[in-house]
Amino acid sequence: MGPLESTRSPGPGGGTTAATPPVTSLLTGPPLTDPGPASLADVLRRAAARRTGPAVCHLDAEGRETWTGYGELFADASRLLGGLRRAGVVRGDRVLLHLGDERELLTVFWACVLGGFVPAPVASREGPDGLSDAWHTLRGPWIVADDATGTALVDGPRVHWLGSAAHLSRPAAGADVTPAPGRGDDLAVLVLTAGSTGAPKAVMLSHRNIVSRSAGTALANGVGDACVTFNWMPLDHVSGLVMFHVRDVYAAAAQIHARKEWVLADPLRWLDVIDRHRVSVAWAADSFFDRVAARVEDGTAAGRRWDLSALAYVMNGGAPVKARTVRRFAAALAPHGLPATAMRPGWGMSETASGVVDHRLDARRLDPGARWVPSGVPHPGVSVRVVDEDDRTVPPGTLGRLQVTGPTTTRGYFGAEEETRAAFTADGWLRTGDMAFVADGALTVTGSADDLVRQGESSCHGHEIEHLLAGFDGLLPGSAVACTAADGTLAVFCSLAPDASADRTAREVRAAVARRFGVDVAHVVPLDLADIPRTPTGKPRRARLRALIPARDTRPADTPDEEHPPCS
Repeated sequence: MGPLESTRSPGPGGGTTAATPPVTSLLTGPPLTDPGPASLADVLRRAAARRTGPAVCHLDAEGRETWTGYGELFADASRLLGGLRRAGVVRGDRVLLHLGDERELLTVFWACVLGGFVPAPVASREGPDGLSDAWHTLRGPWIVADDATGTALVDGPRVHWLGSAAHLSRPAAGADVTPAPGRGDDLAVLVLTAGSTGAPKAVMLSHRNIVSRSAGTALANGVGDACVTFNWMPLDHVSGLVMFHVRDVYAAAAQIHARKEWVLADPLRWLDVIDRHRVSVAWAADSFFDRVAARVEDGTAAGRRWDLSALAYVMNGGAPVKARTVRRFAAALAPHGLPATAMRPGWGMSETASGVVDHRLDARRLDPGARWVPSGVPHPGVSVRVVDEDDRTVPPGTLGRLQVTGPTTTRGYFGAEEETRAAFTADGWLRTGDMAFVADGALTVTGSADDLVRQGESSCHGHEIEHLLAGFDGLLPGSAVACTAADGTLAVFCSLAPDASADRTAREVRAAVARRFGVDVAHVVPLDLADIPRTPTGKPRRARLRALIPARDTRPADTPDEEHPPCS
């Protein structure tokens, strides 16, 4: 075994869901029965038949609601399909979507699905540069974009611009709107990764991948047509589009989508929507739960009441889950009827069509001092294993490298044969790039292997350092990002609070990290908060930050050496 895999990890806090612990670090979900629809087009057509009333709600930048039905979405997408065909798009063509209006984004997405085209959403927040990068990654696809961005490209892509969604939706006599979708293993969607740990890639997801994932999570989490879901992840991101929207179309559930900026401007709006619409399924990241709990605890919400009793499933994902946050959130919202079993941590990635592991826990039983919270057990049809550097499954409780397989798993990256080969083992398992261990029948994902800091006998993940420094005196809240250089030295990038001393803050950061984790911070690099690169979901882009790590140790010359205690 390699040094990472030989490290024994403490067991997870909280309850587990498996009756008999495995003898190896291999977990397999129950069998996935026939998921039903053979294509995403069949998913939408079935939802339109099952739910005839309002189904999809969009909250705009002012919180105003606009509802549409699945039948209306099907009709709008069919009309736009005719526009795409008139413009010359044919079955199998790639279509890059760069749209600020999320209602238009969904209409174009489903038009592509109905026509057998391959949509590739790209974050509108990335601007013209992001659009240009995505166009090159996808090797010159067609483009549907807002006017302002569609004409901003260089190197010739303007000839591939199809115009805006409104232009393509204009009625035309004789337009062919007959669906001709792909199915099964046909390519359905190209998902552009955020590039938080390296260069962005285009993940290939088939109809089988996405339909299987939708069926598996609906079974695992009880998502059906009686549910009302609430999402505020951007719909050009795999979590907003696949984890929520497509899953909810599969289940024929009512779904509500809000702008991320609108929710973050006042976290209590999240509770308002859940109360007003009797939401049963929602999502947020760990730091957001902390913000909501703080607003409820500090008196900001004095006199306000919410009925959260219908909230049966709250996905905690997109960032490492902290036991203290889970307990705090559950305690703060219990007087408002939040079930203690509502929050479910989980794990997934673009390459698995989003989340495929979930953990059912009772927040009251969770140790608030636990270092990690379990990610849970695999969805139906999915298997995970933890292995050493030679792809051999390790014993339970042993930290190793996480791998996954099943019908939700991508077949690789578009136009990147070398990266695809490197991503899979000889027996076909996907190397996720995450570190994990299995204990008491549950998977615990500790963080990215790229994020791991190891010095001598001590180790931790960068996100653990960031959590330690989240409220640190001298730093702006949540600004710290930890990453390692090519030579293994550790750097912390951060934004200084007003009037903070850079040298003093650097010394205190080093001392705090050494005391808690037993690792040495070689570089403390102050940056303006706006200059710390992050993905659309808020994850730090460590690959970009590594290029900024100084070539030499930046600690002041008078900083004494310290004896570092072992990692706790």
